[in-house]
Amino acid sequence: MNIPFMSHRLALLAALALPAAFSLAPAQAAALYPTLDPQPTAQAASPDTPVPPALYRSAFADLPTGVEQTSVDWKTANATVGQFPRGHADLLKWERAQKKAQPQPQAAESAPSAPPASPAHSPAR
Repeated sequence: MNIPFMSHRLALLAALALPAAFSLAPAQAAALYPTLDPQPTAQAASPDTPVPPALYRSAFADLPTGVEQTSVDWKTANATVGQFPRGHADLLKWERAQKKAQPQPQAAESAPSAPPASPAHSPAR
């Protein structure tokens, strides 16, 4: 197999094919991109051209309202959170105080008995 002969043949084929490809490019571009009428562009550039009003529709209009059924005034909510100046530590302290203030239910007099052991799991005697 003669490699140099093949490379000359490929070079010749490429030299003949490339000009043909470039000559088709302008014809294809004209088919893809039609010429535009300059009149609407001139009208759009004029400040006297009437413009339809922009319609506003909120992006949140169709969203569900959420779990909460009521809304709280932000000033009231801010004051409520302000009770806990140290943040979560004060909240935990407040929760402990609320638990101590609630009456504890009476504990059962006897400890709950353990369930009887299954015969399959009882030790052999």
